[in-house]
Amino acid sequence: MTSVVRRRVYGFGFACVLTALGQVAVYLFMLAVSVRQEYEDVQVASTSGIMAALTGVYAWLTGRLMFLLYERRHGEITCLEWVWWLCSIVVILFNLLLCVWFGLLSDTLPTTVSAVAASLYTLFFKFAKDDIKQMGIDEAAKSDKREYIE
Repeated sequence: MTSVVRRRVYGFGFACVLTALGQVAVYLFMLAVSVRQEYEDVQVASTSGIMAALTGVYAWLTGRLMFLLYERRHGEITCLEWVWWLCSIVVILFNLLLCVWFGLLSDTLPTTVSAVAASLYTLFFKFAKDDIKQMGIDEAAKSDKREYIE
C-alpha cells in the first residue's frame, strides 16, 4: 500500500473524528435545550440523545480503526470492522435524513453541515474499507510466503 493512500485514509479519518465530535457537541446542546421545561420536546430529546451516543461511538470506533490501521494489526480489525461498518451506515443515513429535513425547512447552514459530514463519512468509509481489504490480502500473501519458505 502506498503512503499516499494511507495519508488519504488518515486525513479523512481525522476529519471524520473531529466532525463526529463536533456533531456530538451539537446533539448534546440540542438535548439540553429540548429537556428544558419551557420547551420540553421528548421526540427531539430522545433523537438527540441517541444520535449523540451513536455518533460518539462512531468517533471512538473510527479512532480505534485508524490506530489499528497504523499498527497494521489486521487480526483485531476484523473483529471491529462489522461494528464500525454498521455504525458508519447509520450515521451516514441519519446525516442524509438531516439534509433532507433541513433542506425542506430551507435552513442552509444545518443542511450544509449535514451534507459535508455525510460526504466525509462516506469517503472515509470507502477508503478505509479498501485499505482494510488490501491489508487482508497483504497479510494472506505474507502468511503464504512464510508457509512456502518453511
